[in-house]
Amino acid sequence: MYKNLITVAFAGVLLSTTAMAQDVQLKPYVEGQISRVMIDDVDANTSVQGGGFNAAIDLVGEYEDATAFGVEIGLAGIGGTGFRAGIGYTTFDAELEAVNVSGAISFNGTVLFAGAGRVTAEQLENAGAEIGEEVRALSVNAYYDFQLDSSFAPYLGVGVGRADIENVKDKEIMLSGYAGVNYLFSNGLYAGLRASIHHIEGFEDDAGIIYDDVRTYAVGAVLGYSF
Repeated sequence: MYKNLITVAFAGVLLSTTAMAQDVQLKPYVEGQISRVMIDDVDANTSVQGGGFNAAIDLVGEYEDATAFGVEIGLAGIGGTGFRAGIGYTTFDAELEAVNVSGAISFNGTVLFAGAGRVTAEQLENAGAEIGEEVRALSVNAYYDFQLDSSFAPYLGVGVGRADIENVKDKEIMLSGYAGVNYLFSNGLYAGLRASIHHIEGFEDDAGIIYDDVRTYAVGAVLGYSF
């Protein structure tokens, strides 16, 4: 279902830009982005079974804030309105701060041992674990720029795309929401601020650990040019 949604969104961008190709209001744009990313605590779990024994482990990962870099290209003024659409690419490193671990070992349903603890990123690194995860995201975005009698242009937007996370088996669905404001200079240059929220579908990593859905928040600056 989600894969079909991405296909439809991408096709919608292509069809709308093609249909409006002769519209004098249509303006290509390109922009660079830098933002601070906050990652919600991430819940995960794994288990090992055999011979009547079952070891179940629950994990809660805490991540440091990260700096993200992005670029987007698109078309503004679609249909002579405030609608614009673009394709954006963003990347950042998700650095683990610590993991809260709780687990239990049982035999035929009887709990033999249960415990909990906290492991820091430094302890994991000293044990030889690789804890840095690069995140690369590609998204199809649609926005509406509100027309005001000033050089300021506030906007709202939504996006759908795929997140490629290091050490994860598959690329995952990512849904996004945006709100921001740009200041328009007279020569086509613009700069602004924007906030975003991203929801990434749960996934399984190469070690067999299953993660719940992940949510991130970002606040940053934009510098762009409208042709």
